[in-house]
Amino acid sequence: MNSWVSSASSVAIFVLALAQAFPQRTRVQIPFELNDKSLKLTQWAKQPMLKNPVALSFDNQGRLFVVETARRGTVDVDIRSHKDWVIDDLSSQTIGDIRRLFRTKMAPSLSEQNKAWLPDRNQDGSHDWRDLTTVKERIHLLQDTNDDGKADVAKVYAEGFNQEINGVIAGVLPYKGDVFATIYPDVWKLNDVDGDGYADKQEVFFHGFGVHAAFDGHDLHGLTVGPDGKLYFSVGDNGFSVRTQEGKLLHHPNTGGVLRCDWDGSDLEVFAIGLRNVQELAFDDYGNLFSVDNDGDIREERERFVYITKGSDSGWRLNWQFKKGGWP
Repeated sequence: MNSWVSSASSVAIFVLALAQAFPQRTRVQIPFELNDKSLKLTQWAKQPMLKNPVALSFDNQGRLFVVETARRGTVDVDIRSHKDWVIDDLSSQTIGDIRRLFRTKMAPSLSEQNKAWLPDRNQDGSHDWRDLTTVKERIHLLQDTNDDGKADVAKVYAEGFNQEINGVIAGVLPYKGDVFATIYPDVWKLNDVDGDGYADKQEVFFHGFGVHAAFDGHDLHGLTVGPDGKLYFSVGDNGFSVRTQEGKLLHHPNTGGVLRCDWDGSDLEVFAIGLRNVQELAFDDYGNLFSVDNDGDIREERERFVYITKGSDSGWRLNWQFKKGGWP
């Protein structure tokens, strides 16, 4: 196993520890036991080091990178709260389209109409799209420097990602000195050039993911290293319209999928499409790709364990979920 990839068991336990350390106000804590009695669950990091962790990954120095969301549930727009937007939202095909939609539906001239749901976060007297830019996402860098089993160093490696169209920061992967992060509409590549623990070089690796408001939580995530040595990541059914470095347009605005590329950003390609919202990606020893997909909040629908093959189209399209249930 490569040094920058943590074992599945240790990562699973670490996620449980973080989830226990940072409970969400809307969730109920449920007692659980570890099936493997040789394992022990301990708290490695706690507030105020970070809060609301979404994804994490270790580098080959044993440092932990954690992405933290503040936009989820505050300024990340969910179409289920704006059913009258659905037709306009479905017509969106590019990032330019969704930006225009947001600025139209949340224009300053509609401040009075929108104030019931859109707080004046920047306190300029207007309830409009600019209020969505006040909440930032973060990438934290944590480290246990004395090997006592607890983090004793915590830094904000990068902060921002707060355009009005930014979603939730939902993926992170350190790789050979760089750190990759995913947040609609971009895949980011960051680097700490001077070694002070802060990303002083930040560039958009790819742009064009999340062309619909759609369902909250259908994010850009799943960063991992494939058995072919390429960078893989997943995108929810908010869709994408992305131009590659070579000039090719990858245009799948109404579905989710898995993409891969070389580490310099070349050869970006669609590995599979037709997926609703697959989350983290995992390869077995034979190179088979698996993920999990959450349900559509529809009664009796089940979660899915998904086997993903190269070149496949599993058939899902975003618009199908609006056929019933009070949608226009």
